Amino acid sequence: MKKKVLLLFCFLGISGMMHANDKLVISRWLTTQPQEISLPVFHESKNTAGKSFEMLNLLDFEQVQLKDHFPQEGKTLYTFNGRNFGWTANTTDSNGYALLQEGEPGTDAPQVAYMAVYIQADRWLSTSLEIKSPHMLKVWLNGEAIGTKNTFEKEENTIGKVSKDLKLERGKHLLVVKTLRPADAPLDWKVMANLEIKEPYTISDMDISLSPTNRKNISHIMDGLKISGIQPSADGKYYTVNYSQSLPPSDQSERWTEVKHTETGKIAHSFRHARVSQLKWLPRSNKISYVNSRNGKSTLFLHDMESGDIRVLVEDMDNFTAYHWAPNEQFIIYSIREEGSSIDGDVRRVMGMQDRQSHYRNRNFLYKYDLASGLHQRLTWGNLTTSLQDISPDSKRLVFTQSYPDYTSRPYSRQNMFMLHLDNLSLDTLWTGESRGLSVSFSPDGNYLLATGGPSAFDGIGENVEEGTIPNNYDTQAYIYNLATAEVNAFTRDFNPSVGSARWHAPDNMIYMVTTDEDFRRAYRYDPRRNRMELVDLGHDFVSSLSLAENARMAIVSASQTNAPAKHYTLNLRNMRTTLLEDTEAEIYKHVEFGEIKNWDFNTSEGTTIKGRVYYPPDFDSENKYPVIVYYYAGTTPVGRTFGGRYPFNLWAGSGYIVYVLQPSGATGFGQDFSAAHVNNWGITVADEIIEGTQKFLEAHPYTNAERVGCAGASYGGFMTMLLMTRTDIFAAAISHAGISSISSYWGEGYWGYGYSSEASADSYPWNNHDLYVGQSPLFHADKINTPLLLITGDSDTNVPPGESIQLYTALKILDRPVELIKIKGEDHHIVTYGKRIKWHNILMAWWDKHLKDQSQWWEDQFPERNY
Repeated sequence: MKKKVLLLFCFLGISGMMHANDKLVISRWLTTQPQEISLPVFHESKNTAGKSFEMLNLLDFEQVQLKDHFPQEGKTLYTFNGRNFGWTANTTDSNGYALLQEGEPGTDAPQVAYMAVYIQADRWLSTSLEIKSPHMLKVWLNGEAIGTKNTFEKEENTIGKVSKDLKLERGKHLLVVKTLRPADAPLDWKVMANLEIKEPYTISDMDISLSPTNRKNISHIMDGLKISGIQPSADGKYYTVNYSQSLPPSDQSERWTEVKHTETGKIAHSFRHARVSQLKWLPRSNKISYVNSRNGKSTLFLHDMESGDIRVLVEDMDNFTAYHWAPNEQFIIYSIREEGSSIDGDVRRVMGMQDRQSHYRNRNFLYKYDLASGLHQRLTWGNLTTSLQDISPDSKRLVFTQSYPDYTSRPYSRQNMFMLHLDNLSLDTLWTGESRGLSVSFSPDGNYLLATGGPSAFDGIGENVEEGTIPNNYDTQAYIYNLATAEVNAFTRDFNPSVGSARWHAPDNMIYMVTTDEDFRRAYRYDPRRNRMELVDLGHDFVSSLSLAENARMAIVSASQTNAPAKHYTLNLRNMRTTLLEDTEAEIYKHVEFGEIKNWDFNTSEGTTIKGRVYYPPDFDSENKYPVIVYYYAGTTPVGRTFGGRYPFNLWAGSGYIVYVLQPSGATGFGQDFSAAHVNNWGITVADEIIEGTQKFLEAHPYTNAERVGCAGASYGGFMTMLLMTRTDIFAAAISHAGISSISSYWGEGYWGYGYSSEASADSYPWNNHDLYVGQSPLFHADKINTPLLLITGDSDTNVPPGESIQLYTALKILDRPVELIKIKGEDHHIVTYGKRIKWHNILMAWWDKHLKDQSQWWEDQFPERNY
């Protein structure tokens, strides 16, 4: 008879724990059936190192892959010889031991079994894990091996153990134990585990669960299979999909592209482990081209997906940067970079603000390669880069631009647009000296250009603001330019959403656009024949891309919900029906629970409606009091309803915070009058909107703790955080990532400071607007800051230089105010390196816990006090 698990329900709480003094005994486990393990042949022989086969070798050998497996009652771990080895619930005996089933009497083979449990930490905490058994053990926590017991005992009073000090972040942590029992073991097959409860932690800070249900954490964001791009072939029969996945614990990642059949999803070709880039579908046929670069030289290949033929088009090109197919597929237009003078000398004359960037002196020029003849032709020359915009549908013309700095008038850059006739290289000048750079593409009939740019382009024909108001040229508009008459139709002038991308689609003669629509990202299509705009209702909050098939009425859409990761669909453009194509993140999020998200808007005392939304914890209880995090950008774009991002609000909410995200005036997507409020504001009214909104939000939500409110922003939002600290004391703590403390130093020192300021501070300069450059700069009001402030920055930030955080830190230290400065080594404006991104995230969360929950241990663990 098999020995059965002893069930003693009197020791069970709801959570599956027993509390013995200061130790938490794990009283419920998931366990597998034991499996007999055959010893390898020649196991009695010695290997080349003179060692015989030992039981430890069986313990160390991984019979089953545990990576990405989340144990659950009734779920199969593996199948062997037609038998499923799955997880069942197991209750410990009165001594806290889980008793495992043993094999049939007389068996002469060792046996292995697995045990698992989830440790739920309701806050960051440190604890000590102890696991006892008379048999061999190997232990993993969250997939990382943390201990091994390589002995087995024959007497009860000599039972050994595995011990490990643990530091647990908030959330569930999977504990897995592999246990090995020799055939001749005299003691019961049993395992006991407990967690030591240390002050200041209590038993209520931990729980034990047999369910993998979890909340969103940083691993969900950083790990798993992600999609970075997806594109259909010309007829929609195939599609390319770009995958990526991190390779922890390193900072490396793997990226590759696969070609799949749209109807079945089956792989037609994989470029995994191939060093290729710039994959492009040809405009008519099911062929794909790509570049392979080695030793600084590039080779262009052509791959026929129907026949499987692969051939070299152009080989061993130096400084090859980009290429585009002609619509007739008879030639390509490609770009070659010509290196400028070196910037590495000891002495260097800076030739304008753009010359601070290492690539500025390089120039790119256009070439043509004819497939039939194999001839190359140089198309452009000069001292200005020529950038291809598009090739006409009849493949006879192309449009290209030149851009050059003009530091005497904002926005300090001008654009020339030309049309080149390829048969004789004659040139038509479409416009010169345009101060608002435009991107253009041909209409399907080749008679028009679809252009996107700011409302002030084309002499301001796209502007829709009151007279005397300076428009916000980050509020992108779309235009139709008549090549015969030079007339311009600003067809989005009265359309509130800001245009992110636009494409004129030949099969249905519709213009498809992805837009910023308030804090949503939505797709629209415009019918130029009927002058009619309509929403492409996809039922999602955030459309990240809409990729059109060149010659078919279909597209592939990538979209997410505010509380659900991105999915990728085919879109039938005839009936607007979607079919799921890729859902790579379903696996990593399948056990994650989210709280509700609700809209919450308010009207300011000035009568402006400010939109907002609120993220709630999954276990929200209106009878409790919750700390609050207020987030904003307050710059020229809204904080979109993206699921992920650098500031994952649903993760913050899952950590026990209510998160209020608001969209102060000045953001695009709400109409040009609203976005124009950003110009020359720099917090003059916006700071008051945030303060008023926070106060009204707290008053309207009695379950918020008004004494535990934090605020955060990044870049312009980091500036806003700094400024808010000089205006109010309603916040208990604040975070400024890459914030601007002195508008004048950012304007002059950041690579793009003067360019961004050409819109945000239009016609205002340090010498003519002291009220803005001094009056709105937090540095000059540092003595008013009393709130604990975390300043965090990449030490290689070229956008908002680290000095912006450093100089405010210096002021606050001299003033003896509560401030911390964290610099992330080697990172620019965004923290992107895998390991550093996780550390950065943990710093933010630890700061919130310290100041909004009175839980300082996580912060102190990361930054212990030193006696300097």
